Amino acid sequence: MKTIIKSIRNVVLPIITIVAIVASMNGCKKGAQPMPTTPTTTNVAPQDETIKTISLIGLRVDSGFCYKIGYDLPEIGDSNTSPTVSKLRLFENGVELGPAHSNHNDIRNFGLGQFSHWGNTLYFSTSDNSDPLKNGRKYTYSMK
Repeated sequence: MKTIIKSIRNVVLPIITIVAIVASMNGCKKGAQPMPTTPTTTNVAPQDETIKTISLIGLRVDSGFCYKIGYDLPEIGDSNTSPTVSKLRLFENGVELGPAHSNHNDIRNFGLGQFSHWGNTLYFSTSDNSDPLKNGRKYTYSMK
């Protein structure tokens, strides 16, 4: 039993240390948030005219699983002084992605549909961390 506890300790402690180091190296000004979980809900986009298609022209890889695009949206997104002001809802083939207002390093490191509407830039990851330029999916948004 002592061997099992030592083995677990030898595996878990280095992982916790690595996570702490990565979290402390967060270069974004947006505050740290807990590690995301895989979304368990499948919210579907409303079927009305408030849904707009996102053109992927100008989409750039930020790093890791994060892609970013400057977008002329009708409302300004989050900022350091208002980190959750954005009302943007992001959809991939009609299924809502999230969580919104995600920390940019979390989007880069974990992906899985997290996104952030920061100023006039949309930072996002796909639901399965695939390349949005190659996966053939349609990305849309709503500001409601």
